[in-house]
Amino acid sequence: MPSRLIGLIQNEMHKMFRFKLTYFFQTLAVGIILLWGLSAGFLFQDASRPGAGYYFLLTSTQTAISFLGTIFILIFGALLVSSETSGGTLQMILVNPVSRLEFLVAKLTTGWFFSILLALSMVLPALVIGGIKFGYGNYAEEGLTLFTQSQIFTAILLCFLLLSIVLLAFVSYSLLISVLMPNIGYSIGLSVGSILFLDLLKDRLKISPFLFQSYVETPFELVKSLTEGFAIAWKPDIYLCIGVPFAWSVVCFVAAFLVFSRKDYKS
Repeated sequence: MPSRLIGLIQNEMHKMFRFKLTYFFQTLAVGIILLWGLSAGFLFQDASRPGAGYYFLLTSTQTAISFLGTIFILIFGALLVSSETSGGTLQMILVNPVSRLEFLVAKLTTGWFFSILLALSMVLPALVIGGIKFGYGNYAEEGLTLFTQSQIFTAILLCFLLLSIVLLAFVSYSLLISVLMPNIGYSIGLSVGSILFLDLLKDRLKISPFLFQSYVETPFELVKSLTEGFAIAWKPDIYLCIGVPFAWSVVCFVAAFLVFSRKDYKS
């Protein structure tokens, strides 16, 4: 990786950690999981059943990410370029010997890192709460161990690796909107609004399999079978969960670069 690109990524990371909204979203993410923890006694009354801790970990994180986490990611991604454009800093950045492709790669990398950091801010407290309230361990029924603790946690790790591919599509999509819309308000509105609008119409138009946001919950549903004593069933949805978001990520990033490379920001 060129040292210039590494420097750009480091600079964008510093911006992210200086950005107050980053910590605001992280705090909300932790707060959501804490609320789940407070209501765990009502939602998961049978704490002694096998796999209860794992089920809490997956369910609480799945709900938090699919309902609010993705919106936070879209907002952050919509600000990646539009905030630089509206603030007038983009022109100064491009005066330097910076490749526009490298600039966008740094932005995409930062947005993806933010999405993973946001997911971790939900996973880690859920992991602690699940261990305290329910506990982990081997999944056993009638003295027979069906899945070991290491097998279940390995599957959960796979779940979040698959999720990271889906989150990349959210970042890439919002990055494209951020390039198209130099105004911060319009960028956030179009990024979040278009996804919510498509969510309302996707079943009616039967386009759900072709939309990346349709696969946010797929990794969780895949692994949840272990918490009920069933082995993971590798369905075609898994390949779509990888292929559709990855295709969206590539197409959106290429489109963002084509638009970005033709815009005159220096005048």
